[in-house]
Amino acid sequence: MSNSKNSSNLADDPKQPQYAPPNRGSNPPKYKYNSLPVPWWFNPASVSKFHSLPLNSTDIILSSGVKMGTTWMNKILISLLHEFDDEGKLIPEVVDKRAELPGRLGQTYPEGVYPTRREHEEDSLGILSRLEQQGRKAHLALFGNFVLEDLVEQPEPRIFATHLSREYLPRELFDGENGEGGTGKLIVVIRNLKDAMCSLHNFRGLPQDGWFGNEHGPGTFARYLMLNGECPNAFGSVFEWLRDNNDAVMSIGNKRALVVYYESLIMDFNGQLQRINDFLELGTLTDAKAQAIEEACALKSMQNAEGGARYKYTTRKGGIGKWSQAPLTKEHWKEFDSVFDKVLGDVEIADPFRFFQYESVPGMPEALGECDLDTDPRRWEPYLLVMLRDGMIVPDPYFRVDGKDDRGDLMEFKYNKPRLSFDECNCDGSPRYHLFVSESCPLASAVSAARTLLGLDSMISMDVADGKSGAGLVFLNGCSCVPWKGSEGPFWLYSVYQLSNSIATTLITAPVLWDTVEQKIVSNDAWEILKLMSHEDDQSDLISYNDALGVILKEGLCPREQMEAIENMYSDLSNSLFNVEDVGLECIAQVGKDGRVDDNFERILTKLQELNDLLGKRRFLLGNDLTGVDIFLAMFLFRFDACYTPLFGLSNHGAFVGSILTGDSYPNLKGYSRELYQELKSTLKIQGFRQNFRLPYAISFTRQAIHSIDSSLPSTNEPIPDLNQIVASLEEPATGRPEGSAVRPSTSAPKIVRDGMTMPMWFRDDTVQLYRDLDLRDDDIILSSGVKMGTTWVTKILNSLLYDFDDDGKTTSAYMDDSFPNRLGQTYPDALFPSREVEKHEMATKDEEFVKRMKMLKTNFGDFVFDDLLNQPSPRLFSSHLSGKNLLPKKLFDGWKDGDDCAINGDVSNGDKAGTMNKGIGRLIVVVRNLKDTLVSLHHFRGVPKDGWLGNEHGPGSYARAIDIENCPNAFGSSFLWVKRSGEVVDAVGPERALVLQYEDLKLDFDTQLQRINDFLGLSKLTDAKAKAVAAECAAKSMKEKTGGRFKMIIRKGMVGDWQNYLDDERWEEFDRVFDRVLGGVDIAEPLRQYQCKEGLDEITAAQEKS
Repeated sequence: MSNSKNSSNLADDPKQPQYAPPNRGSNPPKYKYNSLPVPWWFNPASVSKFHSLPLNSTDIILSSGVKMGTTWMNKILISLLHEFDDEGKLIPEVVDKRAELPGRLGQTYPEGVYPTRREHEEDSLGILSRLEQQGRKAHLALFGNFVLEDLVEQPEPRIFATHLSREYLPRELFDGENGEGGTGKLIVVIRNLKDAMCSLHNFRGLPQDGWFGNEHGPGTFARYLMLNGECPNAFGSVFEWLRDNNDAVMSIGNKRALVVYYESLIMDFNGQLQRINDFLELGTLTDAKAQAIEEACALKSMQNAEGGARYKYTTRKGGIGKWSQAPLTKEHWKEFDSVFDKVLGDVEIADPFRFFQYESVPGMPEALGECDLDTDPRRWEPYLLVMLRDGMIVPDPYFRVDGKDDRGDLMEFKYNKPRLSFDECNCDGSPRYHLFVSESCPLASAVSAARTLLGLDSMISMDVADGKSGAGLVFLNGCSCVPWKGSEGPFWLYSVYQLSNSIATTLITAPVLWDTVEQKIVSNDAWEILKLMSHEDDQSDLISYNDALGVILKEGLCPREQMEAIENMYSDLSNSLFNVEDVGLECIAQVGKDGRVDDNFERILTKLQELNDLLGKRRFLLGNDLTGVDIFLAMFLFRFDACYTPLFGLSNHGAFVGSILTGDSYPNLKGYSRELYQELKSTLKIQGFRQNFRLPYAISFTRQAIHSIDSSLPSTNEPIPDLNQIVASLEEPATGRPEGSAVRPSTSAPKIVRDGMTMPMWFRDDTVQLYRDLDLRDDDIILSSGVKMGTTWVTKILNSLLYDFDDDGKTTSAYMDDSFPNRLGQTYPDALFPSREVEKHEMATKDEEFVKRMKMLKTNFGDFVFDDLLNQPSPRLFSSHLSGKNLLPKKLFDGWKDGDDCAINGDVSNGDKAGTMNKGIGRLIVVVRNLKDTLVSLHHFRGVPKDGWLGNEHGPGSYARAIDIENCPNAFGSSFLWVKRSGEVVDAVGPERALVLQYEDLKLDFDTQLQRINDFLGLSKLTDAKAKAVAAECAAKSMKEKTGGRFKMIIRKGMVGDWQNYLDDERWEEFDRVFDRVLGGVDIAEPLRQYQCKEGLDEITAAQEKS
């Protein structure tokens, strides 16, 4: 099939022939204007008039390169400005006039039409007579029956779409210095040049000279790379076109100039539409209007709409990265990249194209898990330093040689909630909040460590980056949180920023706290994240006890009474020490000015000496209490000898006196670092510290790309510090540390053992004896529940049922009354002072450690004493983990005797003393849960234990402790024995006064179980309204939101069958054997079996999901 035959009927043939006709489509034109190659329809007279066109302030000049989205953007603007109302409906009077207006049913370029109707009819320049007398017909198909006068007279705001660059655009856009005197707005639409080249190659048929040239010409590839006026393509070199339009954008400024990237429109149409809307100051863009425009501007809609034939001439399928399918070699693309860097390396609007023109992202790190302390990351491929600008990945301008280091207005990611609830889950049961961290960053490492110290490991999931790449921080194995969970790696952190805000201008830094439900960044500020974790939701009194350090973490790591001092200390260290990486980067990049780097280095080294002196007097920065600032400082100190001193040349400064960990210049900082390292080392991947040594190579590589500097990268022959030596120093004992009131607990301290069970530290014999001797009433309720079996939940259910709601489901005057125990959280009798008198005496006479512990307990159990439990209104509720005849009230059982004063510490049977035999009094509710889920819940309770699942130097591990029946060191002993004892108690009390509740039944069929409780307590008929109100009130989310810290500290997600996600089959089979041996034949244990086997969970899981 000959070219001439194909070309003769292009205007009539909607199916593009194999080859484009001469002078059209993908073939270069034979016409020129001022040495610029122009298409056959180019009209010099109109270009001149367009250049001198008087502009209005609302006018929009749309300038776009060939095959970069001109037609698409014109349609978007028409739809946004003229065709759709706020309800997303077409405006009838506008639509009816589409055919009468230019640009409505396809392009009408100013440079493609005659100035006036008369000139058009006369064809004064002979343009319409071209193309073998087919010119007029082809022109009509391309631009419609319009002239420049029609464009000028179109309704405001007027839109002028063109392929012209700055030299030929209306001069009134640029009048005045820096465009300040100009008027109108400029929108530049551009596309990565590799895809644009491939799209041009296929435009309305293939070029006659093919990709690589023949007798017809040099070929698409060679033509596209020609510069200096030699490119024969229509409108000349696209590289030079971009440079010219970059100058236009820079001279006008961002108030009147907007750059829109074709790729952004494809990836995030709605975000870009909002950006265009805001730029044009159009007010609120409604969802209905945005959706209507998106549908109208879809390629298929455009081609099938009225006048679609004109769109078909200029639109193809588009797409991103299609250039990789072209028949070009790596050498071709390398040559292309070289021209790009040479011509456009310092052109700001071209920066985002690098990412879309990568064959593969450069500078990928090795997997962090495969690195060791001897890995030298300097030998990896160097990476480009990048950031996001308007949601697009661009080289970080901070490192430019020419000093143009304006990063723009960086976005702050701030959440709309002052408090977060970290034990909330996503729809798939995974934690709602997720952390992205990097071991190369001390701030991110500090947040990771704080997560563990605060017991939030199971509540906040986390991914650790393998390192940096040419697209920022990368996670080689993918991401473990929604919406990216399950996708194959690698995964880049920029995706998190883009999803949170698709047009953000920001550095791509870690840590990032991500909300998987809202799909927004909560914060990327490490200090703010730590405070959010410390002040979780309304947990203003959160206290936990850190065994290894022997310190009480009140309010996490930021106690409110010390918050001002903590903030002041953090601010001081941020300005003098924590900015060491920023100062070091200035040193490496040589962008510091007026001695600023030297001054900052001196400030850093001076601060180290001050801290060394301070920590010779104090255990921690603010005294005896560990705070968040200590965690931040430790992370910097761990890295000082390993990274900062050699990398930034600190040892060359006059104020440098020596190393911290491998020398003796800072003995107190060394001891402080060693002590904190023992607690924090499990959260560290120290091999990641060395990745900072990639920075000099990244800076050089970035400058080579931006400025086309042909220079070698820094040498990798210089030795770097031995991490093995630094770790060995950290592992040594911390000697000479100041002692404080919060000292390491003695390992020889005796355990509290009662009735064969290890008791928690709060256990009081005197109060438990009072509980044993309790003068029970008939309507008293004794609630006994195992650890992590639902004690808190059932307490709330009973309160709601008994006191909080009337039959209409409305709250009563007793609702949320915190003047009584057990109302806004648990009040265990075994943890209370017997009376106010005893409390007053002991708080005044005991040591400081005891006082701190008692204050901590009040945050858990409320400010109550045992007398307050006695003074509850009837029916009274006594809730605890106590079980067995020797620890529960004696009068609960038949056969109690007047005057029986049996002690609690020993094997005591009722009825062994003289006295009157009596019937049991009161009612017993026992709550049990399948022991596998109980174990998993305990393992994650307020943080995973230091001995983990399977044991280490800290202990035997959660699993071994759980199945050690006789010697289980867990609070309240073995859960197996607890269930066994409870079964004996239930049998002794009898079914009329004892009720067994299964946690799983409450989860899967709450209404039925609520009715059982109501009937057991002998309450009036349970109305639907009351039942519904109680159910809503007792939902986990409601309990945490309404009652705050005391419930929140002990409630997890409570999934049935969650144990399947942990351990292996062999261990669960061993667990089953222990269950059979200890609990075989125990009535209350038998129903638990169905929840402890995988076969029995399928139906249960389906019911749970439905619920």
